[in-house]
Amino acid sequence: MKLIVGYFTTKPGKREEYLAAARNHLERSRLDPDCLYIELVPMPDHPDRILLAEAFTSEEAHRRHEDTDHMRELWAVGPVLLSHVVIDNVISEQVQHIDERFD
Repeated sequence: MKLIVGYFTTKPGKREEYLAAARNHLERSRLDPDCLYIELVPMPDHPDRILLAEAFTSEEAHRRHEDTDHMRELWAVGPVLLSHVVIDNVISEQVQHIDERFD
């Protein structure tokens, strides 16, 4: 199993626009039988922050998920709508921390 948890910080005032851009990605991802769950949750205490939580049956399943048109479409809006992304990938006992800034 692969678990992914992270935070996206949008550029000021862009959270709702990013969530709208992510809608197709979330819907299509949830149709994948190897996607156990995927959620983007607006954080109530920060107007530009979103919690990411995903789980896939395996590392390979997550790699296939990352190699989809809907994933590429969503990442294409990152530089326009996001300012900072922090993601932790947990695969069994491995932990990978990604900290990417878009500005």
